[in-house]
Amino acid sequence: MKVIHVFNTMNSGGLQRVVLMLSAYSAERDIQSYLVAADGPLAGREGPGATFVEKWKLGFPGEVLQLFLLARRVKPVVLHAHQRRDALSSLIVGRMLGIPVFEHAHNILPNQGPTRLSFLSQKIFAVSDQVAEMVVSVYGAPAERVVVVGGTPANVSTTAPADREEGSPDRPWRVLGIGRVAEQKDPVRFVRIVAAAAKIRPVEGRWLGSGPLRDDALAEVVRLGAPVVFAGESDDIARELDEADGLLITSKWEGLGLVVLEAFARKRPVVGAATGGLVGLLGSGKGTAVDAAASDEEFAKSLVGAFDFSADSAATVDRAFEYVTTEASPDRVFGPVIDEYRAASLTTTSRRKATKA
Repeated sequence: MKVIHVFNTMNSGGLQRVVLMLSAYSAERDIQSYLVAADGPLAGREGPGATFVEKWKLGFPGEVLQLFLLARRVKPVVLHAHQRRDALSSLIVGRMLGIPVFEHAHNILPNQGPTRLSFLSQKIFAVSDQVAEMVVSVYGAPAERVVVVGGTPANVSTTAPADREEGSPDRPWRVLGIGRVAEQKDPVRFVRIVAAAAKIRPVEGRWLGSGPLRDDALAEVVRLGAPVVFAGESDDIARELDEADGLLITSKWEGLGLVVLEAFARKRPVVGAATGGLVGLLGSGKGTAVDAAASDEEFAKSLVGAFDFSADSAATVDRAFEYVTTEASPDRVFGPVIDEYRAASLTTTSRRKATKA
């Protein structure tokens, strides 16, 4: 069985890591994946059972032509798109070749865009209840086509999580931020919140990732004298979390937040803005969701309270660890996707046999 995944680039974002994890999970079940995307840092990390195909740089018509030629040669059972532009090109090719199109909805979309051309695929996998609600209510997709699959940690370790050491009151708590240094993740607000927290007790901020707002964020560090370092990309997120006291999420919009699941798995407290999929993910006592309209000082107070070494904080971390262990496993997240691939395979195979006859 073969599946073609179509997405924007091989950059090191959450969407791309979901594709890589799904293709690895598929390979273990004898499903070969083709990853069609522009080049990026994750190219070459697709692993056995997956083939990276670099997108042609010929605009949308060129993308459609390339996908048509690849699909005609490979004969996949499904075209699996991961962004609206790629879903549209997949739908065009799928219609021409009689191939079902599936789509992953990874994020809350800040701009509505063309609703009549969005989420028209036969099956839509939403990473959270909030994303599913957006797909149905805002874009009008039939609810029966939408499957909520959740997410699973991208960076896992076979070693047990390291215990946090309380140390002396003067020990700075390390506040970790992870993600692209871009508008969605709001790294400038991260700097402001850490600066506000530093007025309450010793803290140090560390942001992992790169992006276009790095200069703006560094300027805010200088302006506030904030104890924050922008350390660039890291290939060992589990170690970074073990060396931190907790995770701070300042995203303006978020579909799920894979880094939150990774922090859960390393038994680190998480504080985040109550936006999109973070509302459900941090709910039920698994983390601390702060009103997105809260002041930096209010956010800082919530952070210090969540990071302390109280029994309540320990219970929150334990609940989050249990959740990620039982509800965010690859089988729970990717199993339904594989089931839909296999169901589509029966239809696609029957159609091809009928065409040959």
